Amino acid sequence: MEIQDLRPLRPLPINRVGFRGIRKRAVIHTPWGPRELDLTVDVYVDVDVSRRGVHLSRNVEAVRDALEAVGKGAGSLEELMGSVASLLLERHNYAKRAVARASTVIYVPIKYAGIEGVEPVDAAVEVEAGRDGHRLWRVEATVHGMTVCPSAQATISELIGQEREVSPSHSQKTLLKGIVETSEVMVRIEWVAEELFASLSAPTFTLLKRPQEARLILEAFKRPRLIEDVVREAAYRLAKRLAGRAPGDSRLVIEAYSLESIHPHDVYALIALTLEEALELTRGE
Repeated sequence: MEIQDLRPLRPLPINRVGFRGIRKRAVIHTPWGPRELDLTVDVYVDVDVSRRGVHLSRNVEAVRDALEAVGKGAGSLEELMGSVASLLLERHNYAKRAVARASTVIYVPIKYAGIEGVEPVDAAVEVEAGRDGHRLWRVEATVHGMTVCPSAQATISELIGQEREVSPSHSQKTLLKGIVETSEVMVRIEWVAEELFASLSAPTFTLLKRPQEARLILEAFKRPRLIEDVVREAAYRLAKRLAGRAPGDSRLVIEAYSLESIHPHDVYALIALTLEEALELTRGE
């Protein structure tokens, strides 16, 4: 009998044990064609009071075998992590729950003010699978954009007697994160990212020529937004996108982190509610 199969020194259950930071490359079939992604994968199972430990090498085998099983590519990162979670339960017959999480950078096509780009999105997918068949999906996307302060713009507009849309204001880079937690239903990361980009004063682009820079700035100043506006807009847009695609008890979390340009400190906002609550609060909008 191996050490892991013995009874523990202290009879306490463990919620998660496994490897963190496994690096793998995978091909994912996105709506825009196949994409090769470098993944950082975390894999865990639970262990009850009957065992001292788990056979950790099986966690890496589950990741390897899931990648091999999908052959030339998975339909989505969500699907791939679902396969890993299932294999974890198969390899650890003593576990009741398994968790597979992958983080990476994906590239999503966006358009704004006549500018087109394929822009980076920090993305993560986590799947928690129970032996009873229940699954919990968690997808995260973080995008970069800019916001223009409407308060300063309105004050300056009055001060200099100029139309608000062409009045100066301070602007800042804003990191906007969207998290969706659902049971049984997969939500594509791209859906989340697209609604986040659309919720800012303007998205940022990797490449901008001078005429494009000018158009982006001019359009952004026509959409000045407080950080409160940004998180509300993102929650609203995401709720509308998921209506009919995800159950009402799905949980939405929106976070915005504004790197302030005229203060030595930064601004943060968070909104968290269920899909049903978001749709009810914005009904008729």
